[in-house]
Amino acid sequence: MNAAAPILTVKDLSTWFDTRAGTAKAVDGVSFELHAGETLCVVGESGCGKSITALSIMGLIPRPGRIVNGQILFKELDLLALKEREFAKVRGNRISMIFQDPSSALNPVHTVGDQIAEVFTLHMGLSSAEAHKSALGVMKAVGIPDPETRMKAYPHEMSGGMAQRIMIAMALACEPEVLIADEPTTALDVTIQAQILELMRDLQDRFETATILITHDLGIVAEMADRVAVMYAGQVVEFADVVTLFDNPQHPYTRALMRSIPTIGAEQEMLEVIEGRVPPLTNLPKGCRFAPRCAERKETPDPRCETEAPELIDIAAAHSCRCWLRTGQ
Repeated sequence: MNAAAPILTVKDLSTWFDTRAGTAKAVDGVSFELHAGETLCVVGESGCGKSITALSIMGLIPRPGRIVNGQILFKELDLLALKEREFAKVRGNRISMIFQDPSSALNPVHTVGDQIAEVFTLHMGLSSAEAHKSALGVMKAVGIPDPETRMKAYPHEMSGGMAQRIMIAMALACEPEVLIADEPTTALDVTIQAQILELMRDLQDRFETATILITHDLGIVAEMADRVAVMYAGQVVEFADVVTLFDNPQHPYTRALMRSIPTIGAEQEMLEVIEGRVPPLTNLPKGCRFAPRCAERKETPDPRCETEAPELIDIAAAHSCRCWLRTGQ
């Protein structure tokens, strides 16, 4: 357990969206801490609230979304209390984000060199010449071949892996204290994926950056994480260090995710699947949100699973779980 003060603290964060179907509780009471130099992986199925948690931290929630409750503390700053002009000085400078799809995040009408240089101009006040020189340096740092030529290229002229490196270069330009990476390798083949993860790990070691890595890939979690938050239907259902999570998963959802991973060398006729679907965020179950899909509840029934929402409580040192069957609440 890291005894130093956390660099980022999220307390009881709730981000909801008002829709025609009702209020979608995309993030509902999420809390965690992040320390300098560590990697926190946030894992779960699509739609569980991972990306909305990240966008909440960045102050980039699109309408009709709104943060209805909670606190986000970055060192001495209460981010939710900042005005947009004040937040803009933090965003991209002290806290940066690598977005999921570089092809949509990069501006198609500007060269990648100009886009990286803009970060230095906005946040460090460098002249155009100085900013472009710094942009060239950070492109070299992230391993872009022939950076002098690539500086003049447009996003559509780059491969997916190269575009992702550009996104990483932009995110790391000001040596941020917190880096949020939202599915940074989703659209890449396994070889490029490995290169990007190795690059992120190397840069983190070099700059002591605290990293939130959002993924649905448990292989990436095993390789990159120090601690893991498992999310389901807008809530954290299990939180543990990476070794504990893989050796002793407790929440039925986490255990089901583990069983769905193919095992090399094992005889498996088919992969195990989690039956059912994630409940609509506008019509969540009254009790445990995973109860309608929980196979373990059928074996060890507890009436509270359907009638009362369990809290996230500690079940061991630095290991918490949100489940009536596990916590003995």
